[in-house]
Amino acid sequence: MNMEINKEIKAVVLAAGKSKRMKSDYTKVKHRILGKEIINFLLDSLVVAGFNENDIVVVCGKNIDEIRGVVKRKVHYTVQKEQLGTAHALLSAKEFIKNFSGDLLVTVGDNPYITAEELQKLMGHHRETQSKCTFISAVFPFKPPPYGRVIRNEKQEVIGVVEEIDATPEQLKIREVNSSIYLFDNPVVFPLLFKIDHNNVKGEYYLTDIIQLLKERNHRVEAIPAADYFISIGINNRWELQEAQKKFNEFHLKQLALEKGVTILQPESVTIEYGVEIGKDTVIYPSTYIASGTIIGENCQIGPFVYLKGVKIEDNECVRFEKREK
Repeated sequence: MNMEINKEIKAVVLAAGKSKRMKSDYTKVKHRILGKEIINFLLDSLVVAGFNENDIVVVCGKNIDEIRGVVKRKVHYTVQKEQLGTAHALLSAKEFIKNFSGDLLVTVGDNPYITAEELQKLMGHHRETQSKCTFISAVFPFKPPPYGRVIRNEKQEVIGVVEEIDATPEQLKIREVNSSIYLFDNPVVFPLLFKIDHNNVKGEYYLTDIIQLLKERNHRVEAIPAADYFISIGINNRWELQEAQKKFNEFHLKQLALEKGVTILQPESVTIEYGVEIGKDTVIYPSTYIASGTIIGENCQIGPFVYLKGVKIEDNECVRFEKREK
């Protein structure tokens, strides 16, 4: 799928958040889904979409050592010393982007749902329309999470994004929200970052305010709705982490069944992490958890009530939980 990117492009990943709602001693983006850290979902999608690792910078806070410890790619790092908003976070990477003449992707590090396909669609639309700012939006079929609402005029042109805390009751009825995945024409946008103020309820420098600044200067701004509203959802608490685990696990089990010839009985009770190899004709019984680093051969029977991690099971073997009498 790797797409050749003809125009110069870089990416900034915002990952300096304090992760308070996770109620954890660890930074949010270090938490795992099926054995894989949240931030690595995003970085993998960037690379598959065609980004070079050397053209990616991760904006960190005090969590920089934690993030360095889990990122498996040769990306750059910078530190946001104070938490003053998303525009301020982007400016923490100014040495990386200030003289850059190409397109700049800006996204968040706590969203595992961003796919290479959506990123490529974003890049294609941005260049086709010659927009100065193109971002991915999401249209929810129900009341959306507390994200910025996309404001459009009667011609359906984007004229701004209003954060939920600053929105009017009428604006809160809007179901199209900002996903915080932007593509900027950097030479146009970078100078305007310094014009963003903090006259809002939270007193922060919102990156979304760049849209109004661009419109005031008659620059084109585009928003393209994602194929799935899940694209916009970041992981902010333990329950959202669990929901992501469930969604990714369902997709992963389906892949194993359809592409690897693995039978999975009662898949709603089975969890298989990434980094597991399973041979064809193997049957996975209910209430089984298989963690990363496990290799299972062909025609095996695993479970029920089994936990495996980092072990090798040869062909034709049976691994079950057996109750032993005293």
